[in-house]
Parts: sequence; C-alpha cells; structure tokens
Amino acid sequence: MKKALVVLAAVGVVFALWGLSVAAVDEVQELKGDAGCAMCAFKSGGCAAAVKIGDDVFALKASDKASNATKELIASFKGAAKTTKVAIKGVVKDKAVIADEVTKVEEKKEE
Repeated sequence: MKKALVVLAAVGVVFALWGLSVAAVDEVQELKGDAGCAMCAFKSGGCAAAVKIGDDVFALKASDKASNATKELIASFKGAAKTTKVAIKGVVKDKAVIADEVTKVEEKKEE
C-alpha cells in the first residue's frame, strides 16, 4: 500500500511540474523584430505575413484577442518586400508568433 501511495505521489509531482512548464511556454512575451512578407522580404516560404527575430523567421498571425488595427497591420505585411521594425506582444508557438498586439517602432533619424 505504501509503494502505491509513493508511486501516485511521484506521478502527481511529475504532472504538476509538466503543467507548470506548459503554462510557461504560453506566456505573453514582448518581442521586437522586422516584419514583412515571408516570400518577398525574407525569401522563405509562401506569400504571408512574417517576422524576423534574430536569425529566425516566424509566421506572424493575429490572436483571437487582437484588435482590428492589429489584424489590419499584420495583413499589410503580406506581399511587403520592405521590412518594418515592430514590437509585438504575443506567444511563439510552432514557428509562428501569435500576436495580441503589433505596433510599428519608429526609427530615430540621424541629423
């Protein structure tokens, strides 16, 4: 009986830790990168909105929580050959950034 309780407790701990790690993956992050078309600007994949963060290119998609302005901004990147600096609040999931909010980042002009 003691062995069964110990095994059940161990299994419970494993599931609890696994649940915490899964929850941590889905936390909203603040990301910065260059947005444009996957095919036209980044020469990878088909014509779709994408964002390059560091050396990696991710598909850029709006979440269910995204405002209409964010959805329209993301849609404007499809077919864009020039990149735009953006700040994103969202989640990285399966080589895609699921964005709650996307805003353009103004670049400082040198005088």
